[in-house]
Amino acid sequence: MKRIVSDICFLLVLAAGLCSCVQDVILDAKEEPRLAVSCVLSQDSVQTLMLSWTKGASEAEAPRVTEAVAVLTDLSLSREVGRFARIGEGLWQLEYTPVPGHSYRLDVTVPGHEPVWAEQTVPEVPDVDISVTKRPEYPNPPKDGDKWGLLYSLNLSRPVWAWAENYDAEQQKRVPVDKICTDYPHVDNINLSGEFDENSNWPFGGKPMPSGSSGAYNEYCTYGHPFHSRFLRFPKSDSQILFSIHGKFKGKYYYYDDDSPREPSAKEGLLYFASLSDEYDRYLCEAFKYYQSEISDDLSSIYVRDNVYSNIHGGVGIFGSYTQIPVRWNYAYVRINWDNDHSDDYELY
Repeated sequence: MKRIVSDICFLLVLAAGLCSCVQDVILDAKEEPRLAVSCVLSQDSVQTLMLSWTKGASEAEAPRVTEAVAVLTDLSLSREVGRFARIGEGLWQLEYTPVPGHSYRLDVTVPGHEPVWAEQTVPEVPDVDISVTKRPEYPNPPKDGDKWGLLYSLNLSRPVWAWAENYDAEQQKRVPVDKICTDYPHVDNINLSGEFDENSNWPFGGKPMPSGSSGAYNEYCTYGHPFHSRFLRFPKSDSQILFSIHGKFKGKYYYYDDDSPREPSAKEGLLYFASLSDEYDRYLCEAFKYYQSEISDDLSSIYVRDNVYSNIHGGVGIFGSYTQIPVRWNYAYVRINWDNDHSDDYELY
């Protein structure tokens, strides 16, 4: 029987990140079995650890991990915070919520084998600044390139990922948005879908104005920008650029005016931002590139490929961490000028 391990990496990358169900991965190392570890610290009250042996080239199946001692230590406080308890095949859990900014060490010992370990610092919650800018009106109307609506800026001292979830009334739950886009100029293009945002706010539905027409119109900031599949990745940067996000958003989304903050309702769509540790960000990026190159559901030996990062000393896999926050969302607009001489041309800012 082949050894199956649930892998959080592809949960995040393929299901719009840091939430919901699990992707099964068959591990076939083509070498001596090694202990594969997957543990990603989050803000949840329960942390999950997955363990498996990779299958050696001469083995019909990989041996199961039935016994293990897994200890989580808060290095910032120099104390053990708990030991993972086995709850199922290859699955261990610990009731504990990590502290942002603290460093942790994971030690895993399987009887008869050398211990494996890894260290990780939990990132602070994403620093997101939200600006709700009103449209300039007479006597100072908007100029070409002016933006208004709900705009974001990020502290990108570490990588930030974003994704959205629509509320599905039929399923009575939130479901991942499969296409999302932004006008942020330095977004990672790792997951471009090949499609473009064609949602338009202007009278001609995104088509060129009729010959002889002139004027200036308001357009969604993301019109004409490429869609990304499932998520947006914002690399480290010193820039503080105001940007908007749009996508295949359906139904009512969480929103409030600056003077009336509130909690999101259970039936509203949500936009999320997440800060990832450097190690986890690198692992997800490299694993995703490997997945794309395979174009296959068979992700065998994902943990032991030379081109996929691992921070597990003595084993393979990932010990990562992230923090996330839901944020309000609404449309943002940009002023676009059209004239008689260039009615078929326009520029998005």
